Amino acid sequence: MSALRGTCTICGWEGEFLQPQLEREGTLCGNCSASSRHRAVMHLFALVLGNAGTPVFAWPANRSLAILESSARGSYPLMLADKYDYYQTEYDPERIARGDEPRKYADFQKLHYADGTFDAVIASDVFEHVRKDEEGYREIHRVLKPGGSFVLTVPYEHGRAATVHRVDTRGRNDVLLMEPEYHGGGGHTLTYRNYGRDLPELLAAAGFAVTHLMLDIPAQGITPQSAFLCRKGSYVDVTVRAGMPARGTLGPLAPFRLFLLLKYNLAGFLHYLREARRP
Repeated sequence: MSALRGTCTICGWEGEFLQPQLEREGTLCGNCSASSRHRAVMHLFALVLGNAGTPVFAWPANRSLAILESSARGSYPLMLADKYDYYQTEYDPERIARGDEPRKYADFQKLHYADGTFDAVIASDVFEHVRKDEEGYREIHRVLKPGGSFVLTVPYEHGRAATVHRVDTRGRNDVLLMEPEYHGGGGHTLTYRNYGRDLPELLAAAGFAVTHLMLDIPAQGITPQSAFLCRKGSYVDVTVRAGMPARGTLGPLAPFRLFLLLKYNLAGFLHYLREARRP
């Protein structure tokens, strides 16, 4: 894939995105390291909140807004935690069973939150790894407030008529139906299914009004990908804006700058250290 220049929807940085060959999992921001997928998720969330055209760092704070997300990665969770009542959770069966830190550990198949707790739920490339995804979708619908929104991305093929189930989960133990496929978590997280065009029907069966969007916004470094915007109530009326985010920048994010320096310029960095030690 050729070089792509644009503006990050998260930190407001402008420049040439890194590793465009990785597409939705690459096209990395040179400042905050956000991927194309991360920017797409925040692009949709901006539409939900009425913040379209503004980078995440510049969104107005609203501590009364409760947001639930599982397995969030990248730079934007730091910003959401600074602005909202943000539950950034991980799936850890042992900690969940003990009741450890309920804001940090949760099972989407059996959420321990009360009905109508959240204004919004985000799940970015999580549900292909959820053993009982239908139960998870119903649980998200339950814990959302009326009118609440659910932003969802998964590896999805619109040309595939029906979801391919890779694992039989009808019994207590998983039974592999084909060669196992792993994503994320160091490449050790089992993929239970590859989603197809029946996904909107599955979401609707859980009670959601579903909008499927095909995103391709080069000016924001968002490569072609599908996303789903669901609501507990009427359909979401959105316009996918392809314009540049408002100008401005968060400035250097030191941890991510250091990460990028080491990842992409390690040789040059070591040379700099050697030269700095010379008398």
